Formats: sequence, C-alpha cells, structure tokens
Amino acid sequence: MKPSDLNDFKKVLKRKRAMLMETDKSLEQDIKKVADIRHGDEADIAESSYEQEMAFYLKTRGQDELRQIDEAMERIEKGEYGVCDECGGEIPRKRLEVQPYSLHCVDCQDKMEKKVAS
Repeated sequence: MKPSDLNDFKKVLKRKRAMLMETDKSLEQDIKKVADIRHGDEADIAESSYEQEMAFYLKTRGQDELRQIDEAMERIEKGEYGVCDECGGEIPRKRLEVQPYSLHCVDCQDKMEKKVAS
C-alpha cells in the first residue's frame, strides 16, 4: 500500500476515533441521567431501565470499535495494515474504505462467517 493511502486511512481512523470518543462521553452522561431518574410508576421505571441497557450496549459496542481502531493504527505503524491476518494477502482498498479496521480480506471473512454459522 502506498504511503499516501496509509496517511488517508490514518486520517479516517483518527476522525472515527474522535467521533466515537465524543459519543462515548455523551452515552456516559446519558447513563448517569437515567440512573438519577429512577422514580415514577412501573412503566417509567421499565422505560428507564430499557434506556440504560441500550446506553450500556451502545457504550460497549463503541468501546469495542475504539479497540479495533487502535489496533488498526498499530498495524499502520508496524507496516502491517491492509494485510489479511488469515491468508496474508492484501485487503482490497474498497473493503478498507467501508471498514478501515478490517483484519481479513473478503474471502477469508466469508469463510470464517460460514464456519461460525455451521
């Protein structure tokens, strides 16, 4: 992969990371607000619990994506970015544009998903 491409992906990853960090802060505030409002009738309490569970889910999902972004940034630094962890082949640029922290080429990802499904 060309150095200019790596710089482009690095910028994309940094922007995505900053956006996720901002979302994480917002979710943290939402979780605290919902925890403070646990009063009212059963419907209010149920809705509050649902909102808190959803915020926790989104926070966990965002933290997982942050980890994947950090790992992708490390791969860029090590010169391993864009290389499939499974077959060692090049991960197509189109795939990296869609999911810049991809670890696998499309073929290997499909094979892995089929194994899990069976």
